[in-house]
Amino acid sequence: MTIHLTPEQERRLRAVLDRGAYKSVEEVVEAALTAVEQRTVPGYAGTPEELDTLLAEGLASKQLTEDEFWSSVSKRTDALLAEHKTSPRS
Repeated sequence: MTIHLTPEQERRLRAVLDRGAYKSVEEVVEAALTAVEQRTVPGYAGTPEELDTLLAEGLASKQLTEDEFWSSVSKRTDALLAEHKTSPRS
């Protein structure tokens, strides 16, 4: 598959790589796809901002294996979902 990026998207991608957060374009694309998949999971009741925070915290830590990271994301999102379901609605 060929993907065409706008100049702005390419600049942003290079900035991510230059910061050393990822080692390759493929890693950046994988992280982006994972974020999109997580945002579109049916039943997730948290806000996109809450999910972004969870993902950023896990990715920034670099102390967990990938399995540990996704397990911690799952636990936190489950806790957020439970909290959301029990919170009174305004």
